[in-house]
Order: sequence, then structure tokens, then C-alpha cells
Amino acid sequence: MAFPLAAQWFWFSVLLVSVLGCICGRPPYRIVIDAGHGGSDPGARGVVQESEMTAATAEALSAWLERDPNYIPLTTRESYDSTAKPAERAAAANAQDPDLLLSIHGNSAPEGSSAAGFECYPAVPGRAYHQESYYFAKQLARAMQAAGASLRGRGGIRYIYYQGEVKQLVESSHKEVRVERSFTILEDVNCPAVLAEQCFVTSDTDVAQFGSEDGCRRTARAYYEAICAYFETTPLPEE
Repeated sequence: MAFPLAAQWFWFSVLLVSVLGCICGRPPYRIVIDAGHGGSDPGARGVVQESEMTAATAEALSAWLERDPNYIPLTTRESYDSTAKPAERAAAANAQDPDLLLSIHGNSAPEGSSAAGFECYPAVPGRAYHQESYYFAKQLARAMQAAGASLRGRGGIRYIYYQGEVKQLVESSHKEVRVERSFTILEDVNCPAVLAEQCFVTSDTDVAQFGSEDGCRRTARAYYEAICAYFETTPLPEE
């Protein structure tokens, strides 16, 4: 039985994204950098405070994008010290007509845990920008691995679903469409989006590599290279 035309186009677009990468317009591309937490919400505390790490990484990434004429960096709130809920940050992103969003976060684990490594969460299967988001997540994982990070889960890419107040982590091999919502910033933004957990703020080794002052700059460079890979532009040389 022949598929309806709409279904045929959907699966063709899925194949096209997986083979050719993102389906993009022309530069400059509008990139929203969402620094997780801040203000009255400091996030996780450990060797470093999550909100301070995400702000430092976002600032370093913005600097790379500002120097590159292919990109226009955008933010989701007026300052890193201001408080804004995820839905408010998504609305702020949508108001700026973004081409891509990266939400920067840090992971944490209980005292005594040896948990470490990078993982990221694209928009989940069944959402409008899932394929593009997953493709961007692959670029992020590759860039972070090249920078020396260990990848958690299935190649550093996972999905998150909320069942009430309970958060369920699912490996990216699970492609079934689910009704539960994922992270609000991913669900509500009108562009491809990925939430990145760049390191465990509770791990001395992780923080030294990717959460310290130098580590945030190293991570920002990896994120910048991933954005360039997604849009198929040549990164500026490192200084």
C-alpha cells in the first residue's frame, strides 16, 4: 500500500538530514546560547557551581560566534545573574527567530560517586525538529570526545522524559514516539535544540578538564566547532 504524500515527504526529510546534515538557509545563522541556571537558581554545587560554569562557557562561546561572520549569537535572558524559568527562556529564544539553540548545563552525582563524562539531550523522537536536533547532538558529542571527554550512554546522546515529577533517562537507541514531555527548553523552542551536560561539577577530574576557567574555554571551542560542523562552515583558527 502506498504511503500518503505527507508521510513520504516526512521520511524523505529524515533520510536527507541523516545523510546531508542540517537543511539550512544562508548565513549568518542565529544561534541561541542558553546558559543553564543563574540568579536565584544556582544549579548543582560541587567543585564548581553550575551557574558559574555555564555562564563562563556561554560567554566564551559567544565570543567565538561574534568573531565569525557566519553567526549571530543570541541569549535567553538579559544577564547571567537574572532568574528565568525554562518556558520564559524558550519564549525569549523564539522571539529572536533562531536557527539553533544550545542549552548549557553541568551534571552532578552524590558524594563518593565517580560519575564523569559528557552527555547531551536532543529534542526527542516525534517532535518537529528531532532529526536536526539529533544531528547537532552527534556533532557535539564528536567535538567533546575529540577534546578529551568521555561519552556517557550511547555515544554521549540520550533522551529525557518526565512522568509527573519523575525524570526518566532513555538511551538514544529508543526511537519510539512518546507522549511524555522532555526538557521544557527543548519542547517549547521553535528550532533544533540540544541540552548539553558538559561535565560533572562533582568530579575533580571532569571540572579540571571542562569546568575550570581553562576547561570552560576548551568546552566553548568544542561547542563552536560542533556548530560549524552542523552548518558546514569552516571554524576560525584557534588563537
